[in-house]
Amino acid sequence: MKQKQPNRKTVQTLVSLLLLTVSFVYGATAEGTPLVYAAEQKSEKIISEDEAIHFAKKWLPIPAGYTYGYGNYVEPDGEIETPYGAWSLYWSKGDSDSIIYKIHPVTGQLLYYFNQNQISATPAPVNADRQRVAREGADQFLAHVIPPEERSKLTAPSESIVKSDSPETYRFVYKRIENGIPFDGNYIGISVSGDGKILRFKRLWYEGELPEASRVISEAKARELLQQNTEPTLIYRDKPEYFKSDSSNEQKYMLVYEYQRKDPQLVDAITGEMVDANAEPAKPKRTINSLKAMAPAVPSNTGSGEGGVFTREQAEASALHLVQKTFSAQLENLYMLNPQPYEWRISDLLAHRMSYEVHFGWLKNGIPIKDATFQVRVSPRKGSASFVDKEPVQPPVIVDNDPRRVDVATAKKTEQAMNPVLKLYYKQPFGFNEETGEPKPILVYSLWGDGGVVDGHTGTWISFEKLWEERTKQ
Repeated sequence: MKQKQPNRKTVQTLVSLLLLTVSFVYGATAEGTPLVYAAEQKSEKIISEDEAIHFAKKWLPIPAGYTYGYGNYVEPDGEIETPYGAWSLYWSKGDSDSIIYKIHPVTGQLLYYFNQNQISATPAPVNADRQRVAREGADQFLAHVIPPEERSKLTAPSESIVKSDSPETYRFVYKRIENGIPFDGNYIGISVSGDGKILRFKRLWYEGELPEASRVISEAKARELLQQNTEPTLIYRDKPEYFKSDSSNEQKYMLVYEYQRKDPQLVDAITGEMVDANAEPAKPKRTINSLKAMAPAVPSNTGSGEGGVFTREQAEASALHLVQKTFSAQLENLYMLNPQPYEWRISDLLAHRMSYEVHFGWLKNGIPIKDATFQVRVSPRKGSASFVDKEPVQPPVIVDNDPRRVDVATAKKTEQAMNPVLKLYYKQPFGFNEETGEPKPILVYSLWGDGGVVDGHTGTWISFEKLWEERTKQ
């Protein structure tokens, strides 16, 4: 079943961005025979579904016995897989075998491929010869689908055996380098069987302009800014699996200083401003107030928005009232997330018959518990609130009688001593802006070294790598 073409207005900014900022964009049909899309065309045309199918078959032929199912145009919406949109095409054979392609909406370049049948096939034993055949297959396929200019910016691949799919599956990741600087999150990934069959392919590649590397601040200045302005958060977190023993009485949580997504942890290498994990400007941290410190919420009977629709503020009051009433004896251990993880425009909520979602989290001794959150759903038309889960989430059981606490300055000193290396790299925020297209990458500096966290009680370093090594020796 074929789908209608994407709306011209929706993709206007996307295509203009692609064609105006790139001198030429191309998909190679084979070594030395690229398909070239000149910027002078200034075309807003998105390739048709039939054209996308033609490209898919060119990159990897459809095996015998497979039937075309459907094609969907995926709008550019900030997803990591398709930040600039894609044609998603699906073939199947029988009830379990399927093949998925994702094709670039302008160039026809292969963005993603997944062959479910090959991965579920009976594996063969792992040996050096099969690894060599897999590597050769990955390199040959890379030369087939990626043009020489783009390949010249790739590192030699890292290699791993994908045990979750099949013991004979090898995954090769070719990372992107620009101007001698790594581009975090941009890479070509290829999974190959031991007999050379392509099982999976992924291309993540920003296609717009990059910041000028010659304008970066000095390493000395960057190090000074990071040492002064980074700020991890004191939280309780669930222990990773390799921290845990088999004892049912073991404490499953630990108090640590750890960087959360919104914490200032990187420095913009050009402006010197602190940014968070998503390369967005870091904002001052807000004090977490328990619900016990908040006045009782009074829900509204009628919406005050356009057309009588309840506003976001009214929705939060309704949700807060429900939580205060339901957990009246535990308010000191609850807080409302601020800011909320995400917000939908009221027009989108109404158009898709969605509800507001208001997020709350649990506290222990006034300290947030990572990932221990729940949501309250509020109708934008009626203002009625209900828990998203049928039963309200109960607080994790944490027994912590250790009164010791280290301050953030001590934690930073410990963490920075274990991460002495200064790394410069490109980083692109997630998301898609309908006005500007993909968010532009920035150059960032960060401190790099041993992965881990600081013990919130003692200020000592907890090395993830060391603990993993100890666990694997058991």
